[in-house]
Amino acid sequence: KAFGVNGNVAIENVTLQFANANYTGFQHTTTEVYTNCNIEGQPFLYSEKAVFENCTFEQASASAYNVWTYGAKVVNFNECTFNSAGKSVLVYTESKINSTVTFNDCVLNASAPVEGKAAVEVDSSLIKDGHYTVVFNNTTANGFANGNVSGNSLWNNKKGDQLTVIVDGTQVL
Repeated sequence: KAFGVNGNVAIENVTLQFANANYTGFQHTTTEVYTNCNIEGQPFLYSEKAVFENCTFEQASASAYNVWTYGAKVVNFNECTFNSAGKSVLVYTESKINSTVTFNDCVLNASAPVEGKAAVEVDSSLIKDGHYTVVFNNTTANGFANGNVSGNSLWNNKKGDQLTVIVDGTQVL
Protein backbone atom coordinates (compact mmCIF):
# COMPACT_ATOMS: atom_id res chain seq x y z
CA LYS A 1 0.00 0.00 0.00
CA ALA A 2 1.18 3.54 -0.70
CA PHE A 3 1.17 6.06 2.12
CA GLY A 4 1.01 9.82 1.58
CA VAL A 5 3.51 11.64 3.76
CA ASN A 6 4.22 15.33 3.22
CA GLY A 7 7.73 16.46 4.10
CA ASN A 8 10.59 14.32 5.33
CA VAL A 9 10.75 10.77 6.64
CA ALA A 10 13.61 9.49 8.84
CA ILE A 11 13.51 5.86 9.95
CA GLU A 12 16.15 4.13 12.08
CA ASN A 13 16.80 0.66 13.48
CA VAL A 14 13.54 -1.01 12.40
CA THR A 15 12.34 -3.75 10.07
CA LEU A 16 10.01 -2.54 7.35
CA GLN A 17 7.82 -5.03 5.53
CA PHE A 18 6.45 -4.10 2.11
CA ALA A 19 4.19 -6.21 -0.09
CA ASN A 20 5.62 -7.61 -3.29
CA ALA A 21 3.21 -5.42 -5.20
CA ASN A 22 3.57 -2.38 -7.42
CA TYR A 23 3.43 1.18 -6.08
CA THR A 24 3.98 0.44 -2.36
CA GLY A 25 5.90 3.07 -0.44
CA PHE A 26 5.81 6.59 0.98
CA GLN A 27 4.34 9.00 -1.57
CA HIS A 28 4.71 12.79 -1.55
CA THR A 29 7.84 12.82 0.61
CA THR A 30 10.63 15.31 0.08
CA THR A 31 13.39 13.20 1.63
CA GLU A 32 13.46 9.63 2.94
CA VAL A 33 16.41 8.58 5.13
CA TYR A 34 16.74 5.00 6.36
CA THR A 35 19.53 4.10 8.79
CA ASN A 36 20.36 0.58 10.02
CA CYS A 37 17.04 -0.81 8.74
CA ASN A 38 16.01 -4.21 7.45
CA ILE A 39 13.75 -3.81 4.44
CA GLU A 40 11.68 -6.77 3.32
CA GLY A 41 9.56 -6.93 0.20
CA GLN A 42 9.50 -4.47 -2.71
CA PRO A 43 9.16 -0.77 -1.84
CA PHE A 44 8.82 1.93 -4.51
CA LEU A 45 10.65 5.22 -3.93
CA TYR A 46 8.77 8.44 -4.64
CA SER A 47 10.73 11.18 -2.88
CA GLU A 48 12.99 13.87 -4.26
CA LYS A 49 15.84 12.18 -2.37
CA ALA A 50 16.15 8.77 -0.72
CA VAL A 51 19.16 7.75 1.36
CA PHE A 52 19.82 4.28 2.76
CA GLU A 53 22.66 3.96 5.29
CA ASN A 54 23.82 0.48 6.34
CA CYS A 55 20.50 -1.16 5.44
CA THR A 56 19.82 -4.78 4.53
CA PHE A 57 17.26 -5.57 1.84
CA GLU A 58 15.62 -9.02 1.77
CA GLN A 59 13.61 -10.42 -1.14
CA ALA A 60 12.68 -14.12 -1.44
CA SER A 61 10.62 -13.94 -4.65
CA ALA A 62 12.33 -14.34 -8.03
CA SER A 63 9.54 -12.27 -9.61
CA ALA A 64 10.17 -9.18 -7.43
CA TYR A 65 13.02 -6.73 -6.84
CA ASN A 66 14.42 -5.50 -3.51
CA VAL A 67 13.45 -1.95 -4.50
CA TRP A 68 12.20 0.16 -7.42
CA THR A 69 13.75 3.63 -7.53
CA TYR A 70 10.62 4.67 -9.46
CA GLY A 71 9.95 8.40 -8.94
CA ALA A 72 12.94 9.35 -6.79
CA LYS A 73 15.30 11.88 -8.32
CA VAL A 74 18.34 11.15 -6.13
CA VAL A 75 18.93 7.78 -4.45
CA ASN A 76 22.00 6.88 -2.40
CA PHE A 77 22.65 3.38 -1.11
CA ASN A 78 25.60 3.53 1.33
CA GLU A 79 27.09 0.35 2.81
CA CYS A 80 23.92 -1.63 2.06
CA THR A 81 23.45 -5.35 1.50
CA PHE A 82 20.86 -6.64 -0.96
CA ASN A 83 19.77 -10.28 -0.69
CA SER A 84 17.48 -11.34 -3.52
CA ALA A 85 16.32 -14.30 -5.55
CA GLY A 86 17.99 -13.04 -8.71
CA LYS A 87 17.36 -9.30 -9.27
CA SER A 88 17.83 -6.54 -6.73
CA VAL A 89 17.11 -3.00 -7.98
CA LEU A 90 14.97 -1.65 -10.82
CA VAL A 91 15.83 1.89 -11.90
CA TYR A 92 12.66 2.93 -13.73
CA THR A 93 10.02 5.62 -13.88
CA GLU A 94 6.91 6.46 -15.84
CA SER A 95 7.64 10.21 -15.73
CA LYS A 96 10.09 12.55 -17.44
CA ILE A 97 12.67 13.03 -14.69
CA ASN A 98 16.41 13.08 -14.38
CA SER A 99 17.58 10.64 -11.76
CA THR A 100 20.90 9.70 -10.19
CA VAL A 101 21.21 6.41 -8.31
CA THR A 102 24.48 5.77 -6.44
CA PHE A 103 25.73 2.60 -4.77
CA ASN A 104 28.64 3.16 -2.35
CA ASP A 105 30.33 0.16 -0.72
CA CYS A 106 27.35 -2.14 -1.33
CA VAL A 107 27.06 -5.89 -1.78
CA LEU A 108 24.29 -7.40 -3.90
CA ASN A 109 23.69 -11.14 -3.45
CA ALA A 110 21.45 -13.47 -5.44
CA SER A 111 20.39 -16.84 -4.07
CA ALA A 112 19.96 -17.99 -7.69
CA PRO A 113 20.38 -16.25 -11.04
CA VAL A 114 17.42 -15.14 -13.16
CA GLU A 115 18.25 -15.54 -16.84
CA GLY A 116 19.12 -12.21 -18.49
CA LYS A 117 18.80 -10.20 -15.24
CA ALA A 118 21.72 -8.41 -13.61
CA ALA A 119 21.72 -7.14 -10.03
CA VAL A 120 20.61 -3.64 -11.11
CA GLU A 121 18.24 -3.43 -14.08
CA VAL A 122 17.65 -0.05 -15.78
CA ASP A 123 14.69 0.85 -18.00
CA SER A 124 14.92 4.39 -19.40
CA SER A 125 12.44 3.85 -22.22
CA LEU A 126 9.76 6.18 -20.81
CA ILE A 127 11.92 9.19 -19.89
CA LYS A 128 12.17 10.82 -23.33
CA ASP A 129 13.14 14.22 -21.85
CA GLY A 130 15.09 12.89 -18.87
CA HIS A 131 18.23 10.86 -18.16
CA TYR A 132 19.44 8.31 -15.63
CA THR A 133 22.90 8.22 -14.15
CA VAL A 134 23.78 5.08 -12.19
CA VAL A 135 27.04 5.12 -10.23
CA PHE A 136 28.75 2.15 -8.56
CA ASN A 137 31.63 2.77 -6.12
CA ASN A 138 33.27 -0.29 -4.57
CA THR A 139 30.11 -2.35 -5.15
CA THR A 140 29.97 -6.07 -5.93
CA ALA A 141 27.34 -8.45 -7.29
CA ASN A 142 27.39 -12.15 -6.39
CA GLY A 143 25.34 -14.97 -7.93
CA PHE A 144 23.49 -12.94 -10.60
CA ALA A 145 23.13 -13.82 -14.26
CA ASN A 146 24.65 -11.56 -16.88
CA GLY A 147 22.29 -8.89 -18.15
CA ASN A 148 20.79 -9.71 -21.54
CA VAL A 149 22.04 -6.38 -23.00
CA SER A 150 25.06 -5.37 -20.88
CA GLY A 151 26.57 -8.84 -20.64
CA ASN A 152 27.65 -8.31 -17.04
CA SER A 153 26.13 -9.23 -13.69
CA LEU A 154 26.29 -5.84 -11.89
CA TRP A 155 24.07 -3.72 -14.18
CA ASN A 156 21.94 -4.12 -17.26
CA ASN A 157 20.50 -1.55 -19.66
CA LYS A 158 17.19 -3.37 -19.94
CA LYS A 159 15.46 -0.91 -22.28
CA GLY A 160 15.96 2.65 -23.53
CA ASP A 161 19.00 4.81 -24.25
CA GLN A 162 18.76 7.62 -21.70
CA LEU A 163 21.43 6.20 -19.40
CA THR A 164 24.97 6.79 -18.16
CA VAL A 165 26.66 4.11 -16.04
CA ILE A 166 29.84 4.79 -14.04
CA VAL A 167 31.72 1.97 -12.28
CA ASP A 168 34.53 2.93 -9.89
CA GLY A 169 35.11 6.25 -11.64
CA THR A 170 35.01 4.93 -15.22
CA GLN A 171 32.07 5.64 -17.51
CA VAL A 172 31.14 2.26 -19.03
CA LEU A 173 27.98 3.41 -20.84
